[in-house]
Amino acid sequence: MATGQLYEVFARKAREEPLAHVGTVNATSDDFARVYARTTYDEENWVEMVVVPRPALIAVIELEPLVRAEELAS
Repeated sequence: MATGQLYEVFARKAREEPLAHVGTVNATSDDFARVYARTTYDEENWVEMVVVPRPALIAVIELEPLVRAEELAS
């Protein structure tokens, strides 16, 4: 079984609403990510849905790790 990458899924129910994060899918291509997102999060009548590969996200404020690397080494 091929492993994919994580895609973040964002959607909106109405044109005037902002995109909201609705979940994550794991896919081997952008096309599969689109299909998985649409079928996984089909419980709402979305007017727009987008997927973004997780590596494409640009951190503005980065989350600090719960455990530092040097603590793991000891």
